[in-house]
Amino acid sequence: MNDNIAIDLGKRIRTLRKLKGLTQEELGEKSGVSYKFIGEIERGEVNPSLNSLRQIAKSLDLPVRELFPQAEEILLQFSSQELQLIKKALKLLNKGFARL
Repeated sequence: MNDNIAIDLGKRIRTLRKLKGLTQEELGEKSGVSYKFIGEIERGEVNPSLNSLRQIAKSLDLPVRELFPQAEEILLQFSSQELQLIKKALKLLNKGFARL
């Protein structure tokens, strides 16, 4: 995995977008963000918000976790206590996003 998660994320989104046969403009329109922002994400120039990532994943008909295929590798680095804290944080985030 590249040391720069923004670059890896951008490459993944570009690959998924192309697999779905979408242009940057089409993905931007479907996800409610500008095509210029999609381009910046794909080039790893920006760090998109969680909300933007959720909208992009939804527009690609994928769960957000599919944008981060290396996530399982990353999780193996944490202790069970750290994983429990991460799990609690994710539950809180899910509750927050459910209200949107």
